[in-house]
Amino acid sequence: MIGFSLAAIGLIGSVFMDDVTGAIIFLSIAIFGADMSLAPSWAVCVDIGKQNAGAVSGTMNMAGNIGSFLTGLAFPYLKAWSGSILPFFFVGAGLNVLAIILWKYIKANKSLEEY
Repeated sequence: MIGFSLAAIGLIGSVFMDDVTGAIIFLSIAIFGADMSLAPSWAVCVDIGKQNAGAVSGTMNMAGNIGSFLTGLAFPYLKAWSGSILPFFFVGAGLNVLAIILWKYIKANKSLEEY
């Protein structure tokens, strides 16, 4: 949750910077925060997947790749629709906030077999 918080703060903060150095600092915070979320994400795949950890990890990886593909498409469409690059950063920050909320519902102590 801390990683997603840093990612959201970094994205929003970078938008309001007047100089390149400030924008780079905030974008670095965003990238650091996003990278902080990687290890717990993989660990949860193992925790809930147990002997099916490979399938759970593969599904998460596939979802991430689909998200990357859609992000590449979303940027030019959001820019064309709004005339600005700002909505892209706000949507990214909003998705990080959504991730924080969804992480509250993950029960890593229960395996998929228990459902």
